[in-house]
Amino acid sequence: MAKIVIIGGGFGGLSFLQNARKSKNEFVLIDRTNHHLFQPLLYQVATAVLSPADITVPLRNLFKNDKNVRTILGEVKEINREIKEITLDSKEIVSYDKLIISAGSSYSYFGNNEWAKFSKGLKVINDALDIREKILKAFEKAENEKDENIRKKYLNFVIIGGGPTGVELAGSIAEIAYKNMTKEFRNFNTSDANIYLIEAGERILPTYSESLSNKSYKYLTDFGVRIRIKERVVNIEEMCVTTDKDTIETDNIIWAAGNEASPLIKELETEIDNEGRAIVNIDCSIKEDEDVYVIGDAASFITESGETLPGIAPVAIQQGRYVANNIKNNILSSDRKAFKYSDKGMMATIGRFKAIGVVGNFEMAGFFAWLFWSLIHLIYLIGYRSKILVAIEWVFAYFLNKRGTRLIYREID
Repeated sequence: MAKIVIIGGGFGGLSFLQNARKSKNEFVLIDRTNHHLFQPLLYQVATAVLSPADITVPLRNLFKNDKNVRTILGEVKEINREIKEITLDSKEIVSYDKLIISAGSSYSYFGNNEWAKFSKGLKVINDALDIREKILKAFEKAENEKDENIRKKYLNFVIIGGGPTGVELAGSIAEIAYKNMTKEFRNFNTSDANIYLIEAGERILPTYSESLSNKSYKYLTDFGVRIRIKERVVNIEEMCVTTDKDTIETDNIIWAAGNEASPLIKELETEIDNEGRAIVNIDCSIKEDEDVYVIGDAASFITESGETLPGIAPVAIQQGRYVANNIKNNILSSDRKAFKYSDKGMMATIGRFKAIGVVGNFEMAGFFAWLFWSLIHLIYLIGYRSKILVAIEWVFAYFLNKRGTRLIYREID
């Protein structure tokens, strides 16, 4: 019986454990939080559509009937591959026979880490709650502000990065300003808000076809979003974003550009790519140690065609399942077939009743794509409670224009 330690209760770690837990092994799951987060819907917590409990599930509850699974709330500080031990922030030392690392990623500021002080990324629940309260407070501050110039700063929202997260946030904030709260304030009109989406590249959503990218551009501009393409951010400071073309005064800056792997990967002392991800073998193990596996966002997996797999949930889920199958069946590293990703397609929601998607060679956009996007996300949510609550909240948010989680309960400067 082997002792297998899993770092990270995200999509990859959870997929591995769900597929391997019935084997005659001992498992230890370590995570900095006590819950699994359904990250694709995190932006909806940030924009007051859903509450945190709708998209999270306690990790202990998932494995309460598995006596061979222990869950630890803690953060890994050191990994010693020579003696096969990891050290937690509590100073507890956990030994292992095999190590699965699914530690995820964080936003990269491309060497400008000081920008993080004045902008907010979106990776965890606390990020979403901070952004939500920042957005809602901006309108409250605008209501109480008599100086028109200062009020404009509160009503300018700048999202940096034209990938799926940036696009989804821009569309959802536009709904708040231009649909949900138009009748609620007396000293200003919420439709005076300006939502900017800044993308340095040639187009938004560059991983999609040019046709779908162009449709997304039209959807967002129809919603009122001001899209700036081929525009690079050169500085972020307090209440100000400077690009190579303009300066925008704003109190609301959201960073959705660039990723880098968890700094934990550096502890492995293995080869990494330019995003800090571990470059792994065909079986997801690192090159120096066949007992250490890296999956999901933290892994750089290069396919036979030379492409690097994207850091998305389906990749992490399939890698977790693949590694679990190899370990529980005791397949020797020399006998393992290379991991092959089955691309089921990808989707992004643009705003109310609008989405884009591609499945195989079939592309979709508009209301049908939004319905399909909604169904897929409901299917993949864990637990019947979450599925039901999210479906109900979507009815109120999208069909009745009523967002149920517009609470301000924390002080956000």
